[in-house]
Amino acid sequence: MAAAADSRVAKLASKLYDACADTFDPDTLFYQPDLLDLDVVPKGDVALLLQCTQSLVDQKLFRLHQSQNRIGWKVIAREDAEKLSSLNADEALVYNVVHSTGRSGVWVRNIQHRTNLHKSILDRCLKSLEGKNYIKSIHNVRAPNRKMYMLSGLAPNEDVTGGAWFTDGVLDTNFINTVAGFIEYTVSRKSWYEVTVDRERGRSAKRVKTATGKAEVNGETPKRTFIPYPMNYKGYPSVEDITKAVNESCITPVQLHSESVIQLLQMLCYDKKLVSLGEGRCYKSVKNPDIIKALQARKTPTEGVDPAPLDILGKNGMTESPCGPCPNFKLCSPGAAISPETCEYFDPWKEKVLGF
Repeated sequence: MAAAADSRVAKLASKLYDACADTFDPDTLFYQPDLLDLDVVPKGDVALLLQCTQSLVDQKLFRLHQSQNRIGWKVIAREDAEKLSSLNADEALVYNVVHSTGRSGVWVRNIQHRTNLHKSILDRCLKSLEGKNYIKSIHNVRAPNRKMYMLSGLAPNEDVTGGAWFTDGVLDTNFINTVAGFIEYTVSRKSWYEVTVDRERGRSAKRVKTATGKAEVNGETPKRTFIPYPMNYKGYPSVEDITKAVNESCITPVQLHSESVIQLLQMLCYDKKLVSLGEGRCYKSVKNPDIIKALQARKTPTEGVDPAPLDILGKNGMTESPCGPCPNFKLCSPGAAISPETCEYFDPWKEKVLGF
């Protein structure tokens, strides 16, 4: 009789698990009335239902939760249940804590606080779980000195990795500048209207019909210029248009979401390169495409080639030399107590920028 009862509980427990897996999401916490509504346990037998749930908890297919004097359960995937079955009690406890944090990960100190395990035991459990490839350590850009863990099969969310602009936890400035430059030029092409102007008369060039039958510009080659669109222009690119253009350009190895593109758009607005319209719905460029292209074409000196001394000094020698920010500049004169001959800042400055 006992074997028959156990067999009946096992069959009902299997049906109950399948019904829960089809009905509830993995993160859904369900209670006894929810299980009875599935009509798996005959006649709403509560005692039989509790036997089935206990069987599923023992098989690691249900995770038991108790809050406010009420018992609930969550479904555990079969592959996760197999992992839990192969762990000892301490390892299972640590695994459940890491599992509960999802893609956010958990700090090792919080694991110790929630499990109340001794540090040596916790370290052994973490090492064992990492060795079985059940969990992995991650780098959190917001807390780089904290050692954190998450399930090995999950990808950390953007709050942990920093989003598309971080590579291995380090801000990728070259990538940011590349995408930002592309965005500025793309927006500029849709913010300015290209026209041709007669160089001599300063007016739009006219096309005339020649002997060959083709329409050609009369006189010299016209000059190309750009003028802004009128105030009522409605064709400025939106965030969706800019995001689509970036993803179709193949300049980024991953598909960028609009949230990441908005971050760059805001940066370009702060740098006075773009102007936000309609509370961030559309954007227009401050500079025309030719100016942007010329600015972006300016490259730093080739690596390995020493730049000229004047290039190192910069264009404004007064502000870059020690004299510019010196608070005693007005008191400095040859032969005085404060003089160029006795200045202690000139030699280090010349050694730094000129090498002598």
